[in-house]
Amino acid sequence: MRTPTFLLALLIGSGPLLSQPIVELSLDQAIQHATENNAQVRVQSLERKAAEKVLIQNIALGLPSIQVGGNYADNIELPAQFFDINQDGVIDKLQFGTRYNSVGNFSVNQLVFDGSYIVAVLATQVLRDMAEANYEKAVISTREQVAQAYHLRVVLGENYTALKASLANTAFTLKNMQAMQTEGFMAEEDVDQLSIVYHNLEANLANLENQMVLAEQLLKLQCGFSSETVLTLSTSMEALLVKVDGAATLLSAPFEVQKHIDYRQLTTNRQGQYLNLQNEKMQFLPKFYAGYAYNRQFVSEDANVYNPDGVSANSADFQSWNLSAQLPIFSSGRRLARVQEQKIKLQEVDILLENTANALALQHNQARSEYENALKVYRIQEQNVLLTQRVMKNTEARLNEGMASTMEYAQASSQYQQSVAAKLQAANNALNKRVALEKSLGYYNLSTLE
Repeated sequence: MRTPTFLLALLIGSGPLLSQPIVELSLDQAIQHATENNAQVRVQSLERKAAEKVLIQNIALGLPSIQVGGNYADNIELPAQFFDINQDGVIDKLQFGTRYNSVGNFSVNQLVFDGSYIVAVLATQVLRDMAEANYEKAVISTREQVAQAYHLRVVLGENYTALKASLANTAFTLKNMQAMQTEGFMAEEDVDQLSIVYHNLEANLANLENQMVLAEQLLKLQCGFSSETVLTLSTSMEALLVKVDGAATLLSAPFEVQKHIDYRQLTTNRQGQYLNLQNEKMQFLPKFYAGYAYNRQFVSEDANVYNPDGVSANSADFQSWNLSAQLPIFSSGRRLARVQEQKIKLQEVDILLENTANALALQHNQARSEYENALKVYRIQEQNVLLTQRVMKNTEARLNEGMASTMEYAQASSQYQQSVAAKLQAANNALNKRVALEKSLGYYNLSTLE
């Protein structure tokens, strides 16, 4: 897939548009750019990375932990105790200890067995899968929204072009009628009526210009472009309608509920609930821990306690290892009740999963029916455009020959404009219904587009 073509240009005489980025963007490029730059997608991508780090943290809880420590002390004034050593009533002060001492220690602790740890690691993997599913759903939603925004902008552009052509044609006819009025062959009232038609077209054109600006801003937002970016859409209306014409394969495609993101999200949630049940069962099992410790102490009357030649230099070692166990005996039925609670919640998820599968199948059937109906409406509107265009041209010819009134021409022109707008709206609706159907079939999933 090609990447968007960025053309950084200086627009001569454009004032504030100077040095604005110009982006030529096809529909596929817009979708790809949004997949990488849409704000919601980027947030979910970070959430996915964070879930990976949580998994690493939980795995580390079951791995050996090693600590190394040390201490160095200068007992400037040694502690003292007072005794009547000679039993003569005189209190003697006796100081104990060594002025300088240091202790170094090393310890290793290892979890031997804890059923909850195993379940916790599996649960963290499920949380990571949930983050992955949330990311994919954000991508799917963004692709759908970008496609719809792109369709709208192209349709509005096509409508604008058609309306601008009609305005030019009406201006030409109005100019001829004004000339005929000057020669006395046309009534002023007829010219005024055609002027009204012309001004209405101008107003409609201005309204379309505003709609185009809003649609383009929406597309920029969905794609992750700045509002200052100038977009040039390279996918034409004709190219988009090719998809509309090739609908037979899509309408006959089989529906597989496992491909739908909502069903897969709920399946992942069920895995999490199943692990909650297993975690409660693990509370009945014992837990075992093992550890090893090594300590070495140095004492001396010299500041350098590590010098074996120092005054009263001494050292001593201490080592130990341990194995501990925790065995649950009785909890007054609390653990059993918690297991039963999680079983009930798992049953609830199973019911919801079955209902979701049925709802998604119904949603797919509805999407297919709506797309099929949208195609029929579009083809009808295509025929209406051809008919109203022929009527308008015939009426225009009769008007120039003085055999039709301006009112008839205005009506024919209005019908033609309405049919063009209706056709384009029908095309936009058919394109969006196609997107909805493709989404239900899993065509927008990461596995199908990456």
